[in-house]
Amino acid sequence: MDTLEAETATLYELIGRNWTLSAPVTDAAFDAAGQAVAFALADGALAIAPLRDAEPPQDRCRIALDEGRTTISPRRRPVPPLTSVVLGDAPLHLSPFGTSGFIAGEHGRLHRVSASGMIAGAADDGPPIDLVAAVAHGGVLVASKGAITYRDSKGDVGWRAPLPVGDLSAIAVTQDGRRVALGADGRLLVRTFGPQSEVASLELGPISALSWSADGSWLAASVVEAGIVLVRAADARVIRIPGYPATVSSLAWSADSRVLVTGGGYRIVAWDVAGLDGERERPTNVVTGRAGFVLVQTVAVHPARPLVAAGFGDGRVTVSRIGQPDELEVKPPGRGAVSALQWSRDGQHLALGTSDGEAAVVTFPPHIFK
Repeated sequence: MDTLEAETATLYELIGRNWTLSAPVTDAAFDAAGQAVAFALADGALAIAPLRDAEPPQDRCRIALDEGRTTISPRRRPVPPLTSVVLGDAPLHLSPFGTSGFIAGEHGRLHRVSASGMIAGAADDGPPIDLVAAVAHGGVLVASKGAITYRDSKGDVGWRAPLPVGDLSAIAVTQDGRRVALGADGRLLVRTFGPQSEVASLELGPISALSWSADGSWLAASVVEAGIVLVRAADARVIRIPGYPATVSSLAWSADSRVLVTGGGYRIVAWDVAGLDGERERPTNVVTGRAGFVLVQTVAVHPARPLVAAGFGDGRVTVSRIGQPDELEVKPPGRGAVSALQWSRDGQHLALGTSDGEAAVVTFPPHIFK
């Protein structure tokens, strides 16, 4: 990774737009059209930022002809404020929806919100909503106690199916939309997409996060106080990875499905899962980034490059290459723990939010990553 030299400001100030919000940030999502990013807040509001920047970093970069050194100039004008949308009571369950915009669930209602912040419609989904997950073609799955519902990209109910579980804690959908994993009542449930589906169940303990590999061959589950559990879809092989100092709340896979990246440690924790095709009992650890004294809270893997963003408990955000110790500090410590971290689909933007109500969109110039 190249290092941009700042003239008078930090890298975070030069390539990022940041805002102070009314409440802690609990989630972030980019819309499918690449027009906006929404931040869910702990007070039941959304804050929406356009991705278009009047002064993008690439327009402020200069390359010295003699030395080839890259510098970037500060902004000349203040960053415009975010658009605030008050929806109801927390917690909000946020997801991109349709070809543009978002859907947010609170209690038993679903709100459709445009990329510009207009409330485009609302629907009463019945029981209090526990989980929301985007699926292929712009639809969304809505899970609540006793039922799971699929709504298509227009918001219409495609199907509804009962769930033989109580409290739901995590959901993940494969990229092709064919399988759904749920954490509920200390069990892992895996079902095929659709109203008529046989449900496979596995007793694991309380599940805090779930994530499918990009090709759908592996499912990673974070089990409270028990580390990570890997489940291979082809034969239901289970591999347990204990020993984390904290419960893992964030899981992410590399684009080629070879490496699982997790939080929950004092550095980015990455596992080479590709080698598990044989009889090995545990994947190989891939040293990534630098070790420190603050826990990694959130991780997000770049959609195309072998890069991982990590958000720490002290507010710091870094970007590292998978398998290399070097890291780029994107945000210095401060303003609470990093509670939300997402890459845009094109990998140009990184959205982050903190427990102290700071939100930011960091835009990387094309030449910053080689």
